[in-house]
Amino acid sequence: AEAARALLSHEERQQVERGNQKKRQELVAAVPQPSANVQGTTLDGETVLLDFSSGRYYTLNRVGSAVWERCTGSETLQDIHATLCARYDASPERIADDLLALVTQLGHEGLLTLERR
Repeated sequence: AEAARALLSHEERQQVERGNQKKRQELVAAVPQPSANVQGTTLDGETVLLDFSSGRYYTLNRVGSAVWERCTGSETLQDIHATLCARYDASPERIADDLLALVTQLGHEGLLTLERR
């Protein structure tokens, strides 16, 4: 990725960055909710997810569990981000990066859907 960026002009890099920012803005406005075929249970701060369609189990740590608990279909990722910022001692940028990474991964695994509003 670094080598590819080195080949881009300053203007092209700015266009890529604007595209990334727009995509991120669209994503934080999305409302996450568990897929219909996924059941989760939390014990001692960790959440275990079962995907009934594949039979696969997934485990989320305490922070992942805090995210999962808020993915109810009623809050945007921006709302969830604000809650996490109030709860954890980390920079808002770090929390946003981790939140988007987790939600993206859960989406790729078919555990979570994002509704754009």
